[in-house]
Amino acid sequence: MRLKALFYIAQDYAFAILRPLQAEIIANGGSVAWLLVGKDINPTLLAPQEHRLEDVAAAVSYNADAVFAPGDRVPGFIPGLKVQVFHGLNEYKRGNQYPERGLFDLYCTEGPSRTAMLEPLARKRGYFQVRETGWLKLDSLFQQQELAESDPQLTERRPKIAFASTFTARLSGAEALFEEIRALITRQPWDWLITLHPKMDQNTVDKYRGLSQDNVQFYGTDDVISLLHRSDVMVCDNSSILQEFLLLEKPVVTFRNREPLPCMIDIRSPHELTSAINRALQPSDVLKQAITAYGPSVTPFLDGRSAGRVLQATVSLLNSGWQDRKPRNWWRNLRMRHNLEF
Repeated sequence: MRLKALFYIAQDYAFAILRPLQAEIIANGGSVAWLLVGKDINPTLLAPQEHRLEDVAAAVSYNADAVFAPGDRVPGFIPGLKVQVFHGLNEYKRGNQYPERGLFDLYCTEGPSRTAMLEPLARKRGYFQVRETGWLKLDSLFQQQELAESDPQLTERRPKIAFASTFTARLSGAEALFEEIRALITRQPWDWLITLHPKMDQNTVDKYRGLSQDNVQFYGTDDVISLLHRSDVMVCDNSSILQEFLLLEKPVVTFRNREPLPCMIDIRSPHELTSAINRALQPSDVLKQAITAYGPSVTPFLDGRSAGRVLQATVSLLNSGWQDRKPRNWWRNLRMRHNLEF
């Protein structure tokens, strides 16, 4: 089947998630169009050869076979099988239960934990299916690893410290760590690679943007994979990006993580940050072993080929005689119509 696909996205991070799938669909004779919705997405990040639909009306007319979304909402009035591919790895251990709202026909999960969360609901509700395929963004992460390792900037021997933080205030370390990070930027011979969530409070963003030094670089969410590969250590809190860094078998210093694991160096006070980073730069054998064991505990699919499995799961469901049995979701779809001005 030559799949006609629509990518429905609302955040810049979606490009890195969906591009491996786009390549797989096109390689198999299919076609892809992108619908960019909301004010938080930058349309200039689309490549010249990528097909952008101008509005929701164009997406309806496009009449896709399948609509892929990494976010947790997609309008029912846009035609096509609705496929959830997720915007992050499962955080079940930190209390994040996925809110199944009756908007998707197929969930492509990264591993057993999320599969086990959704399959009982699939059996009970009967209108969606679950397939364990691996997470698409890991294709981008692992396929770019070889290129990133040949980056001449990686041969510079100054340690490179990444900083990333969740935007949720009660889970974020951005404010608490700011003064300590500002001091370390001038006090230590380290380079800092900083990425700030697009939903983070603007005052916090402005404070970090004000750290204008030669050893500080900022990365947008569209370029975060480069940051992950270039960095030696990550300082984080409860953001899911720390999981991607651990999958590259690199050490993470977490600040007040809700459920710290043996593969993390968790601190409770900003004053512990310097010593924790030094420990991460010279990790013990015990820490190295814990980091190595972490990846398979999250997902068995570390081969960079999840796009093929997602495409196969989608085509198989379409070829099985799929029919839309989802709830009508009148209120949610009405609100989406209003927000999308359609």
